Amino acid sequence: MLTVIKGIKVYSPEYQGEKDVVISSDKIEGIYENLKIPENFININVIEGKGKLLFPGFIDCHVHINGGGGEGGFKTRTPEIKLTDLTRAGITTVVGCIGTDAICRDMRSLLAKAKALEEEGITTYCYTGSYDIPVKTITGNIKGDIMLMDKVIGVGEVALSDHRSSQATYNEFANTVAQARVGGLLSGKAGIVNIHLGDG
Repeated sequence: MLTVIKGIKVYSPEYQGEKDVVISSDKIEGIYENLKIPENFININVIEGKGKLLFPGFIDCHVHINGGGGEGGFKTRTPEIKLTDLTRAGITTVVGCIGTDAICRDMRSLLAKAKALEEEGITTYCYTGSYDIPVKTITGNIKGDIMLMDKVIGVGEVALSDHRSSQATYNEFANTVAQARVGGLLSGKAGIVNIHLGDG
């Protein structure tokens, strides 16, 4: 099935002007100027794009996809995110993380939620760990999680200078960063360290 979006303002990512976009199945086939659609051709779904914008999906590098909150007690825990919460905001790639609550929320549930969202059609990754240092992992260490789990691209959300953090020492934090770096090197990933920085 072919779909043509006519006269839409295209950003890819720079502004390209008003264009016609051809989509084949679920992939953009091309971006054209004043595309002529032949009569008596195959069935083509034509969408009027005047006044609308088309741009690449956003990447959100810090989302509590398996829920967050809980700092005001159990009733303040937030539910898992839904696919439409992301797609309605234009997000097509998301990196999941755990925040303060590493007791009721853990890496297994985070990884499962990332896989579920991927099955629904969005690109997902996650960080191993939470606010706490030492980091709670699935394999027993940060390097192992980054190296052996395709979805894990780094460590986080580790908290520093915050009353909810584990009050890690400089050396403990440096060791966490070093493990993420080496795990990234060995797996061909970035080895990202996602930090929550409090106000003291």
